[in-house]
Amino acid sequence: MGLDTGFLTLGAKVEIAYLRDHRGFSNLLSEQDPKPYCPGYTDFLVDTSMIDIVAARLPIEAACVVRAEARMPRPSSTDICWMGEQNQTFVDLLPAYRRVIRRLRNAAAEPHPLLCAWSA
Repeated sequence: MGLDTGFLTLGAKVEIAYLRDHRGFSNLLSEQDPKPYCPGYTDFLVDTSMIDIVAARLPIEAACVVRAEARMPRPSSTDICWMGEQNQTFVDLLPAYRRVIRRLRNAAAEPHPLLCAWSA
C-alpha cells in the first residue's frame, strides 16, 4: 500500500506539492502530532514552525545539497516526488526535499492556510 501526501492551500485551492510514497518525509510532519483539520479526518494544517522542524531534521543546507538543487531542472523535483523514496537514495532526495520545503514554507506564510492531506 502506498502513501500519498499532498499539500494545498485552502481558499485558493492550489496544490503546492505532492509526494507519492515518501513516508520518511511525511513522518517528519506527522511525528509533530498535528491535530486534524476536521473531526474524523487525518488531514491537518501546516504552519511555518512545522516546516522549520522538518527542515532542521534534514541536511538540506549542506553545500552539496544546495549545489545539487541549483543544477536540478524545475520539473525534476516533481518527478522525484512522484517516484517514491524506496526507488532512490536519501542523498538523491535531499535536493528535491529542499525545493519542496521552500515551496511549503512560502505557501504557509501566505494568508490562505496550508493543508496536508494524505491517504494510505
